[in-house]
Parts: sequence; structure tokens; C-alpha cells
Amino acid sequence: MPTKTVKVPEQFVPLFEQAEQYVDSLFKEFKRDPSHGMIHVGKQRYVLVRGEGLYIALFDELSKTFGEDQADEFIYNMARIIGKADSIAFSEERGITDPTTKLSTGPVHFAYAGWAFVDIYPSSRPSPDQNYFLQYQHPNTFESEVFARRGSKAKKPICLFSAGYSAGWCSAAYGVEVHAREMLCTARGDGKCEFIMAPFDKLDGYAKQHYGK
Repeated sequence: MPTKTVKVPEQFVPLFEQAEQYVDSLFKEFKRDPSHGMIHVGKQRYVLVRGEGLYIALFDELSKTFGEDQADEFIYNMARIIGKADSIAFSEERGITDPTTKLSTGPVHFAYAGWAFVDIYPSSRPSPDQNYFLQYQHPNTFESEVFARRGSKAKKPICLFSAGYSAGWCSAAYGVEVHAREMLCTARGDGKCEFIMAPFDKLDGYAKQHYGK
């Protein structure tokens, strides 16, 4: 069932409606001052970055120097670090202490900040322990949009910022180290960009259970 910024199972709707209020109140404090080269959202300094420069140009240069696998790892880990930091900063600024509320603000902030829309599946079990599991879709990641402009087809899933950032936010919110893996990707020719998230040592099992691979 959709709220304004995220689609979630019906039982989670009240929680995410509350999360939208937290995030919306923050982004209503958006202030841009070009005369001083500053953008602030609430008390935080933000920087607008062109999506193609953030992903395509960075990936190409890293691939030339380190190879594609190392470039993938660098981008994912960088996004995960940013996601963790944003999760902590947001919760502190809004005075949020409940882990479930911290977690629910993540997908909403994700949408407000222009990363993607989030569709969380009923199969998800977000729990603050090793049983944590999330299965979700990002219908319009910025990576898949900018990659499509190349007019080429990827050999593997490419939404590394989306996977890393969301995993970082959720790790910080629940205090459980989780990782995300993109299983389907429109840039590769799949019908959607679909992800799973769980503790690292559980990812392979969930990938086989839900995707047979």
C-alpha cells in the first residue's frame, strides 16, 4: 500500500506515514543561498551532485585504474558509509531514538533526496537481530536512469549507490550490520531493480531461496 513516498505492506503504513512527517518537516527547512555557495536542509549542509557525474564518471575512472570489480566495491562501500552517517545525523537532528522509527525514515529520506522510490515487499522481516531480512524494489534508481542514456546494456546489476546507501542507513538505525544485494536490474534488461538486504552471511541463502541463485 503506497504512502506519498514509499510503498509498504499495509501493517507498516502508519509507521511510514509518521516517518514522512519527520522527513517532510526537515525538507521544509530547505534553504539555498547561492551568494554564499550554500544549501542547507535543517541544520545540515547539503550538496547537489549531478547523477551522471556521481555514478557514470566515477565508475568509469575507477574501472580504468582498479578494474570493474574493485570499482563496484568502492562505490558500494562509499555509499554504505554515507547512508550510515546520514541515518545517524537525521535521527539526532529530529530527536528520534526508537530504532524502528529510525529505520522507517530511511526509505522516505531516500525519496526526498532523489535516490529512488522504494517499494518494500510483504516478504520482508525487519528485525533488530540476525533474522533481519528486507526484499524491496527501487522502480526508478538514479543509476538506472543515467545508465539508460548510454544506450547500452549492463552485464550485471549496477545500482550500487542505491544498495549501499540503503544498507548503511538500516545498519545504523537498527544497530545490526546488514548488506544489500541487487538481484534484478533494468540496466541489465530485467523488468525492475529488485534488492534483498540481510546480514552478510545470510545473503547467499536468501538469494537462492528467492531467486534460485
